[in-house]
Amino acid sequence: MSADTIALVVAIIVILLGIAGTVIPMIPGIPLIFISIAAYGWYEGFQVINSKFLVIMAALTILSLLVDYLSTALGASYFGSTKYGVWGAIIGTFVGLVTFPPVGIFLGPWLGACIGEFIAGQDLNKAMKSGLGAVVGLFSGIVFNLALSLVMLVAFLIKVF
Repeated sequence: MSADTIALVVAIIVILLGIAGTVIPMIPGIPLIFISIAAYGWYEGFQVINSKFLVIMAALTILSLLVDYLSTALGASYFGSTKYGVWGAIIGTFVGLVTFPPVGIFLGPWLGACIGEFIAGQDLNKAMKSGLGAVVGLFSGIVFNLALSLVMLVAFLIKVF
């Protein structure tokens, strides 16, 4: 097996790991995909993976990071959360991710939004609805990033083959 083939196989394996990272907490999915594509481009001298392609992949990576940060908050907001619930969902996402992975990534935003709504003086029903919105937003972000990661994989494969 040639060095070029090995480099391509390693790049594809790392991209697949990145795709898994879009649904598995603690693996930086889309950034890992971008790093793999950029590293392969560097390896092959940026002849196939050129600067224009890398800029597009970088823009998609930035978009995915924005979606990661905003999806939970927008979900809570869409379900009628106050700013306390939105901030609670954001904080809960990070606390849940750090303290109880992988379950915490799902419980954290829900509990955070609920606690935020209680601080805002909302009743249990409103707090539960906001928590549900935070989780729906989180899952929407995961689905979006999964689709985006598949687009990046397909674009890479088209480019190299």
